Amino acid sequence: ACLFGVFGVALGVYMTLKGFFNLPALVHTYTLGFAGMTMIGALFQMIPVVAGGVIERPLLKATLVHISLLIGVLTLVLGFFSGRGLLVGGLFAFWGVVLALLFLAPPLFRLRSYTPTSKGMKYAVVMLGLGAFLGVLTGFSLGGYLGLNPEKLLDLHLTFMLYGWVLILVASVAFQVVEMFFVAPPYPRFLRENFPPLLSLAVGSKVVFYGSVVPDIVISLLGIAFASVTVRNLWTRRRKVRDPLVTLWYISMAFLVASSVAFPFRKSSFDLFLLFLFLFGTFAQTVIMAMMYRIIPFLVWMHLSTKGVKDAPTMHQVIGRGVIWFHTGLHLFSVGTLLAFITTDFSLYSAHLPLYLLSFSLLTFNVGRGVCIYIRLSRS
Repeated sequence: ACLFGVFGVALGVYMTLKGFFNLPALVHTYTLGFAGMTMIGALFQMIPVVAGGVIERPLLKATLVHISLLIGVLTLVLGFFSGRGLLVGGLFAFWGVVLALLFLAPPLFRLRSYTPTSKGMKYAVVMLGLGAFLGVLTGFSLGGYLGLNPEKLLDLHLTFMLYGWVLILVASVAFQVVEMFFVAPPYPRFLRENFPPLLSLAVGSKVVFYGSVVPDIVISLLGIAFASVTVRNLWTRRRKVRDPLVTLWYISMAFLVASSVAFPFRKSSFDLFLLFLFLFGTFAQTVIMAMMYRIIPFLVWMHLSTKGVKDAPTMHQVIGRGVIWFHTGLHLFSVGTLLAFITTDFSLYSAHLPLYLLSFSLLTFNVGRGVCIYIRLSRS
């Protein structure tokens, strides 16, 4: 996932040098490569831990999903450049999502859900399946194989994937981890219980009421409500220790509010692509960074401890707090520079690419270092 982040920035640099801008290639690099692999990987961990579902042979199943997504994303992105292999790449990516659903949905839906997180994950998984199916229909329509409106399908595909799949899963996980990680107050019961079904209903209603601004406004208000409550909970947390991860959550919620405000005012699917890349994409990227910097060190420590490794490093030894603070500052400067450029002169968007390249490279190094520590100590 982190390497796809670096790959996406490298694509941006290449396009800048060649003097063109391929927005779909960039968006799918981040949505399927960076965010998709991270979130599907998280479900492989959280369904057993949070929901209590049993995923048999998880490493084999995760590897099959991983390989399918890897081939699919690379083929799809190359297809956006060359115009060839788009359908093949789309089908491979779709097959990766189908495999994930076949492996993750049964253990999730067999269980009676008692927590808002496990309930929300069910809605997120359904949105992932529907959004991926709409993506395949969009590809066939753009290729002239279906007599459907590709513009409408593309808009629905992006809405289902961004606000249906990504936001519902992030919110469902937040209901559990914000309180647990940061000793924050619990989310209001009404929001915990009703946010996933209400957002699913608003996103799904766009299929019937396409062209109406009402579903978009409801989606926007729900996004703003979730972000506002999250900021309030973090601000009133009981453990007032300065934490870079809290800062990352603040940044992500600010961009969620910005993308939600802009969402009803888009005029085309191209605007929705831009919305993802520069606003919603920054929200997703930032919250993923915050989660990675907490969960990767925890997994390294936990698995080494359960293996009986005497010198298992603490979480702060896997990825130091100072390193995370430095990356948080770099990320804040990166997104601030990006906003300054795209609001003054969009043609200058590429000027922020060196900062983003450094940011994703640092994330890749820190996460990779944690993985290497785990491999080295578990083998020894």
